[in-house]
Amino acid sequence: MARQGGAPAAAIAVVVVVVAVLTCAMGVAVADPQQHNLNWRPDANYTVWAAKQRFYKDDWLVFRWTEGQYDVMVVNEAAYNTCSAENPLDGWSRGDRWAVQLNQTKRWYFICSKGYCFNGMKLSILVEKPPPPPKVQPQNLKSGSPKDSGNLMILRAAFAVASVWGLVLQLL
Repeated sequence: MARQGGAPAAAIAVVVVVVAVLTCAMGVAVADPQQHNLNWRPDANYTVWAAKQRFYKDDWLVFRWTEGQYDVMVVNEAAYNTCSAENPLDGWSRGDRWAVQLNQTKRWYFICSKGYCFNGMKLSILVEKPPPPPKVQPQNLKSGSPKDSGNLMILRAAFAVASVWGLVLQLL
């Protein structure tokens, strides 16, 4: 009795395995945006908080506050320095939180426009380009050291793919 449809399914499985092995072998690294959560209140020191953080392009900054008491305005440097919310660049005053994507590499300025800016409810952060992915270190195959395990893994994966491919060819 011959199987119908087994060969295409096996071929698809091989393709999936090959792609997975090659992806692991190449060390593909994707930088995920980070989410920075901030309790927005007048009794905090945001200069100290910001100094402990690293902000990269496309990260998210989430402000959380007591509903109805505070807001967040994105302003320029002059407005930040004077706590002026007359011409904000952006902002949010409804609800109890606001998430802003830091989509530009620049210095960002945030203030509370309800009078609390003068009590320290203001934040200045520098958003940078994401760091480059780590470089792959060349490995010495002659040493027999544990560093060779990555190359051996790739070699074993290649043999596994070849074995699966042989099985697929037998099914055809």
